[in-house]
Amino acid sequence: MLKNLEFPAKREVLPKMLATITAEITKYTGDDKWINRLKICSEEILVNIIDYSGSSNVFISCEFVNDALRFEFVDEGKPYNPLAEKPDVDIDAGIEERGIGGLGIFLYTTIMDKMEYKFEDGKNHLIAIKNLSGKLVD
Repeated sequence: MLKNLEFPAKREVLPKMLATITAEITKYTGDDKWINRLKICSEEILVNIIDYSGSSNVFISCEFVNDALRFEFVDEGKPYNPLAEKPDVDIDAGIEERGIGGLGIFLYTTIMDKMEYKFEDGKNHLIAIKNLSGKLVD
């Protein structure tokens, strides 16, 4: 279990963050498809925090509860709920025809079973849950 592991919110630290997350995921599943999908979701979330939050640090938690991996990404940046935006993403459009932005949010809200956001104690908390047993998540 990772609990509030703190990293500088910098692009050059991203590979270390993702390696730490991937090592944690592999404790609970050996399915390469899910390992890669969860890593991609984590990367999209972290890149948005690094590039747009204005936070100097990001805190990452990951725990396995009731057959599900629960990730929590916390930053001290300006309040921002990515789940409030419903990006209009045409996944069938060619790369040249797509607008900039929104694909990452679409990706992780589609792959994860449950997403939550809260702004608490001056911090953004983005929670992502993926059930590894195939059951629905409450």
